[in-house]
Amino acid sequence: MASLSVLVTCLVGACAAPTSSPRLVVARPQALVSCAQPVPEGSLLARLWVSGSDEPCFLDVVGASGSGACDVVPGVVRAFTIDWFIDQGGREIVLAQGRREVDLTGATEAEIDLAFTDDDYLTVDCLDMSVDSFSGSPTVDVDGVARPVCDLDGDGDSNVVEVCRGDSPVGAL
Repeated sequence: MASLSVLVTCLVGACAAPTSSPRLVVARPQALVSCAQPVPEGSLLARLWVSGSDEPCFLDVVGASGSGACDVVPGVVRAFTIDWFIDQGGREIVLAQGRREVDLTGATEAEIDLAFTDDDYLTVDCLDMSVDSFSGSPTVDVDGVARPVCDLDGDGDSNVVEVCRGDSPVGAL
């Protein structure tokens, strides 16, 4: 079965225009743009999970956007999930997550357009897509304890709220 290239466009925020090659460009979520203590340049990472694939596509994050290229096998409904995260001491901390499903059963184009708006991003109720790239898991294992993906210390404040305040999202773990 042939593969498609995903082209993600941004509908909010500033981002560069996609190139003619199969690329995705997506704006940084507003929750990260409006941070009181912004994530330092070079610390914010982004990846796109595509259902049916065990490995995500990593995006290059520069300024207000992330960009990259992904191949997708058509023929079914695919779930697309973008994680905006930081790495803190080898622990991935998801700050915001965007999810979309796209019906590719009749896809014949070499590229598909996948648009995310700020309304598509969550900072709570995030899912760990590494265990299931379609449905995900609402928790991750943190030192033997199941914790919400976007609240790793389980204190009720989301990871992004804590990072934007300058606090550690893993608390005293």
